[in-house]
Amino acid sequence: MWLERISGGGVDLVDLAAAKAHLRILSDETDAEVQAAISAASIHLDVDADGFGGLGFPLVAQQWSSKAAGFVPSVLRLPFARVTAVTEIRYTAPDGTLGVVPATDYLLTWRGRDAVVTLLPGKSWPNLIDRPDAVDLRFTAGFADVASVPDDIVEAAKQMISFYFHNRGADATDGVSEEVARCVDRLTMRYRRFAA
Repeated sequence: MWLERISGGGVDLVDLAAAKAHLRILSDETDAEVQAAISAASIHLDVDADGFGGLGFPLVAQQWSSKAAGFVPSVLRLPFARVTAVTEIRYTAPDGTLGVVPATDYLLTWRGRDAVVTLLPGKSWPNLIDRPDAVDLRFTAGFADVASVPDDIVEAAKQMISFYFHNRGADATDGVSEEVARCVDRLTMRYRRFAA
């Protein structure tokens, strides 16, 4: 099973005016540096195009594809805690034709924070061709828009913006200070899949 982001990602969690207010900057002279810090912080908190890193889930609505050789638990248990919908389940039949599982055959359910695609009683998954991408489960994950992102995640982004602004040589691939990392963890822990 593997993931591919179809669309979304790269959304700034804080706008320029809010970031400047947080940093107590009144002039426009450092706007480019503030914007770079906003981008670095947002990238740091979001998952990458393969679904790794960040807080462990897409922050603002993104379309994803989960592919596998069959209708196995690893593909039916979706990888993120913030799944909002299954868009479509595509498959390749034994003769190579492409098909779509009717939406009336399955249901998106939750087991704790796990989103799981469950086959409804009396229904069966279609037969598949023998190849690693025979199933293509497409879904949406993340908060609906930036305005829907909880305040404590936005505050975590602001803490990271401050770090990246004051440490201009750093970027989203670099580590942050231990103090900032602890602050971000405290602010965001309850949103992670493994949180109690």
